[in-house]
Amino acid sequence: MWVKTDLDLRPVYHKSDNGTLAHLHLGILAYWLVNTIRCKLKAHGINSHWPEIVRIGNTQKIITTHGTNRAGYLIGVRKCSDPPDELKKIQTILHVKHKPFAKRKSVVHKPKLKKNETLYNQDFMDT
Repeated sequence: MWVKTDLDLRPVYHKSDNGTLAHLHLGILAYWLVNTIRCKLKAHGINSHWPEIVRIGNTQKIITTHGTNRAGYLIGVRKCSDPPDELKKIQTILHVKHKPFAKRKSVVHKPKLKKNETLYNQDFMDT
C-alpha cells in the first residue's frame, strides 16, 4: 500500500488502548485526507503522487521578522510569500486561499518593573 510509506505509517506500540486507538484514528484520518486531495486533483488532470504534492506545497513560506523600535518595544512581522503558479493551481482546485493570512504586525511591550527589580537576575550577573 503506497499510502503507508507516504504517510510514514508504521507499527507504534502504546501503553494504553486509548493511545493505540488514537494512533489508528489519526492514520485513517490522514489516509482519508490524502485520498480526498488526490481525487480532487486527479479530476482536474493533476496525477502527482503525495510526496510531489507535499514538495509543491512546501514552496510557499512564512517569514517572521523581529526587531526593536526606538521606544524599546519588540516588533514582530509575519508575512506569507506568494505561491508559485503550480501551487496556485492546486490551491484553486482545493478552494484554499493563496495566502493563508495577510501581513501581521505585533508589538510586545516591555513589562513594567517594580521598585528594586531589574530585567536580569542579579545573582546570575554576579557569578
